[in-house]
Amino acid sequence: MPSIVYANEFDICVSMSDLVSWVGDEHSPNADLEAALIASGIELDIAKLYDHYFEDTSIGAGDVHVYSSAVSESLLVIDLYRDLTDQLDLITASLRIDKTQLNLSIPLLRQFFDTAECQVLFSQSTHSKRLHSLIDESRYPLPINEGGYRQQIIFRK
Repeated sequence: MPSIVYANEFDICVSMSDLVSWVGDEHSPNADLEAALIASGIELDIAKLYDHYFEDTSIGAGDVHVYSSAVSESLLVIDLYRDLTDQLDLITASLRIDKTQLNLSIPLLRQFFDTAECQVLFSQSTHSKRLHSLIDESRYPLPINEGGYRQQIIFRK
């Protein structure tokens, strides 16, 4: 019997604003994204990341943040570089979801993307070149041609 090949790697590009929902003057994590990350065993304070992006990250700067699950093989990598000409605050998130958690995570990730206001990319594959490139530590510090910024990779627990 042939072995099962799991398409458990994802690339998602949306606006940073899609990661949160607003009620009045308060923002909270997008419920579908938060549920997908919880189902995958990835701990991330989405609202805090959102605040960091807009309050602490200058345009022409931004690093790659890696969040690994403590309980599974799941992994989230977010490129927070703020392009000099990007008016939509686009971010790319690449994920590897543990195969035992795929059935829970896929519908939530898809719902998150389908309800995003700025839908640029949703890709599911067995091998994401973007994911593997982003986590290749030998690339860092990565010079960004636009303004001389040297992007770092930051591993978060």
